[in-house]
Amino acid sequence: MLQPNQRIVAEGTFRYDGTVECDIRIVYGPIRLGTGDDEVPPEIGDEVACDTYYVWYGSTIERGRFNAGGGAYPSLAEAKAAAEQAPGIGTTVRWKT
Repeated sequence: MLQPNQRIVAEGTFRYDGTVECDIRIVYGPIRLGTGDDEVPPEIGDEVACDTYYVWYGSTIERGRFNAGGGAYPSLAEAKAAAEQAPGIGTTVRWKT
């Protein structure tokens, strides 16, 4: 579910296990979310106001449902590169134009 001020900036597909087509998207937000953990450094634990791009991976059993995510990147290009290098799926990522 998108949070206020977030928007989808890229969408595509990837193949899970080489056979199951799944959705992938990159979501932009103006806040880099922190862990909320007081026992980690503030740059990790606290929210920071900055352009941030998150990779969301779609479910392997239900198209349109996003149940996994990874990373908080400072640019769309870096988020796409991370998705395209993800172990096991990176080479199968196909972005919609």
